Amino acid sequence: MILTVTMNPSIDTRYEVDHLVIDDVNRVTPHKTAGGKGLNVSRVLVQLGDDVLATGLLGGHAGAYLGNLMDEDHIPHRFTPIAGESRTCIALLHDGNQTELLESGPTVSAEELEAFLANYEDLLAGASCITISGSLPKGVPATCYAQMVAAAVAAGKPVLLDTSGVALDAALEAAAKPTLIKPNLTEINALLGTAFTTEQADELGDAVAADARFQGIPWVVVTMGAAGAVAFHEGRRYRVTTPAIEAVNATGSGDSTVAGFAHAIAQGADDETVLRCGNTCGKLNAMDPQTGHLTMEHWDEVYNGITVTQL
Repeated sequence: MILTVTMNPSIDTRYEVDHLVIDDVNRVTPHKTAGGKGLNVSRVLVQLGDDVLATGLLGGHAGAYLGNLMDEDHIPHRFTPIAGESRTCIALLHDGNQTELLESGPTVSAEELEAFLANYEDLLAGASCITISGSLPKGVPATCYAQMVAAAVAAGKPVLLDTSGVALDAALEAAAKPTLIKPNLTEINALLGTAFTTEQADELGDAVAADARFQGIPWVVVTMGAAGAVAFHEGRRYRVTTPAIEAVNATGSGDSTVAGFAHAIAQGADDETVLRCGNTCGKLNAMDPQTGHLTMEHWDEVYNGITVTQL
């Protein structure tokens, strides 16, 4: 079973209008999904046929509705209830643009966090792989993900961490390291204080190898959108190039990539298969209008169109 963690889930609501009329009525039809990065991971893993269990924090009427949305997506779940109301995030697609309104989410008490961590450690025993994704809600310390990674490592389970900011900083400084991190090019440049481009894979590799924060992390994968990825696995460096596609909705492609990595790592796949699977999932999500959903009919053409070269 792959355990996915979403600490700050949301009711993701998408509105589409050809043209947004300011200071007037715009009539829309909402499309709602169980959102948050970890739930996007969960949705893709279900499509890949994995045994999945989603966990995290849910609160209020919105939390109950999120549970219903997960049921509709056939995502098994065991979340910890909290008093605060789970958030709603709105994406407004208009005039060729996407405008997002993102609620920060509820405040979590120390007692609620303690209950979640007890639930999480209980679930680790049955997990073959763990993914931890997204932001932390208010009230949860930045060290929480580092603590969760340490529990997974102590249980002997691979754990993939996809976050940013102070939560990632704390995890990188901790003694127990995740199995995989997946910063994008902007995020890795921010971590390194650099300005590498997609054409500077060698220089990026040298900088990552020289940075003590990445020592002990088996997989560091730097995603670069249409330009593919640069990956580092236990001293080996790879350049991943991907085929050109007609992108429809790139939202959730990073989460889909994590799902592909988890799917392959849980099966003990070799390096090339891990990289092909993750990057295929990211591409297939971008080809689908739904977030965290794959155009599976294009699997073979995308998977076989990916090139993995050891540098």
